[in-house]
Amino acid sequence: MKAIFVSPEDGRLRAGWRILAFIAGLMALNAAMFLGVRAINGSLPKDSILPFLIFGFVATVSVYVARRFLDKRSFRSLGLRLDRFAIADVIGGVLVSALVMAIMFFMLLAAGLIQFEGFVWWTDNPPGTAVLSAAVLPAILMVLLELAIVAWWEELVFRGYLFQNTVSGLGLMWSVAVLSLIFGLLHAMNPNATLLSSVLITLLTPQLFYAYLKTGQLWLPIGIHWGWNFFQASVFGFAASGQSSPTMIAQSPIGPDWLSGGAFGAEGSVLIIPVTAFSMVVIHFWVRATRKSSQRPMQMLASFPDRSELAEAA
Repeated sequence: MKAIFVSPEDGRLRAGWRILAFIAGLMALNAAMFLGVRAINGSLPKDSILPFLIFGFVATVSVYVARRFLDKRSFRSLGLRLDRFAIADVIGGVLVSALVMAIMFFMLLAAGLIQFEGFVWWTDNPPGTAVLSAAVLPAILMVLLELAIVAWWEELVFRGYLFQNTVSGLGLMWSVAVLSLIFGLLHAMNPNATLLSSVLITLLTPQLFYAYLKTGQLWLPIGIHWGWNFFQASVFGFAASGQSSPTMIAQSPIGPDWLSGGAFGAEGSVLIIPVTAFSMVVIHFWVRATRKSSQRPMQMLASFPDRSELAEAA
């Protein structure tokens, strides 16, 4: 009976039980934090950064505790080594996503699938979500911070904790497939989501796993995730997974949703697939250009017994 719960090889809980314990702890701590804030404050302020900070804190603490006491591995071994590549990879990931969203914007604009309505500083009352003039810049900086928190905790949880534990039970390819599907299904709860948008999110997610596997660290996927949401919503004026925010460019979809993305944003357009495939090529050359002979590359598919150990050794 004990073997059902504990692995005889290393004496740890089996990966499936560790994942279930982590999710339970994450949900319990999150509920406790939000109930505590409501008890003290009465309610969460509207349009506040506080919910982002709370969940970022909850996710970080939950992953740290699970990693140390369930996985019996170091927090750093998830792919959080602070070396000379860390900042460069975050910046590089942001630039990769900036390129992707710029390509999407100009491609859809040239095809007549979106309508450019101006820059937000042109008028005090531009259309769409661009309802601010000079005040848009502080609002966009706040969105930048919120999206940084989202990118941090989602990558820490999905490409970090869940992926590395799932691999030990399902193997590499199945883990990428299953977690990409779960990520797509979670986005099905977003505003304006459709079956197509959920499928597309599922197909887009492997680029984040690819970035992680190429570097053995979470910094590049964090940068890609951060830049993806920021440039999509706050610069080029798309909705970000169905959610609007202050933006520097006012535009609106005018073509069929499956091409323009509709109210869901660029991720709702089938044209995002070839552009994302191109981004994976850019990721490949980014890693190749920044990792010289002094950096030992990850063994991506050859030997994958325990993702945490490979991340630690990389």
